[in-house]
Amino acid sequence: MMMTPIRRFLRRVFRSLFSMYGPALLTVLFAVFFFQLFPEGPLWAVPLFLIFLLVIFHRYVKW
Repeated sequence: MMMTPIRRFLRRVFRSLFSMYGPALLTVLFAVFFFQLFPEGPLWAVPLFLIFLLVIFHRYVKW
């Protein structure tokens, strides 16, 4: 009986946190992984990935 409102509240909180911090967290993880694989790799790949993520999140994630 009380689980439904709690579940809705937690789902709403996690969705909002994911939509707020998802692109930044994924960009940081991409940068760490990218520079572990390619230490002399180009820096322009990270902002390009960020722009790509922002477009994807804007288009497919409900705000």
